[in-house]
Amino acid sequence: MLDVFWESHDPTFQNWSRQYRNVIFPLTKEQESLAGNSRRQLAARSGRSVVSEIEPAGPFYPAEDYHQKYLLRKADTLFAELQRHYPDERELITSTAAARLNGYLGCNGDAEILQGEIGALGLSSPLQKRLIEYVSAGCSGFSGLTCPAPE
Repeated sequence: MLDVFWESHDPTFQNWSRQYRNVIFPLTKEQESLAGNSRRQLAARSGRSVVSEIEPAGPFYPAEDYHQKYLLRKADTLFAELQRHYPDERELITSTAAARLNGYLGCNGDAEILQGEIGALGLSSPLQKRLIEYVSAGCSGFSGLTCPAPE
């Protein structure tokens, strides 16, 4: 998990905001030690100063609703259809289907896996087809953590 964290951002970039910062929140002393060791190793390998922070975990507060399922919210048609299944915002945010769809929109998953589970995600046939086409074409060959959601 630490490898994913370090690869998902530029750890030498100085944070410009407390709200949007790169930080590890370890729950135990062992996790804190592992995080610190990985940060030192990264700095040694890169020869650069690593400024991503490590702070003990405190209370966790979910982000505001409008920050939840960000890519899904940008895919207006998909989001609107899912809202019909989950009219309560909290239910939508905690929905496994919404989480899966948000992940696929970020190119996290392939078309073959999506085909196997698309029927359980609560989408109409036309939107199922559209999502499969997007993941097949739009995400093919993509490497990275996320890509833009379809219009």
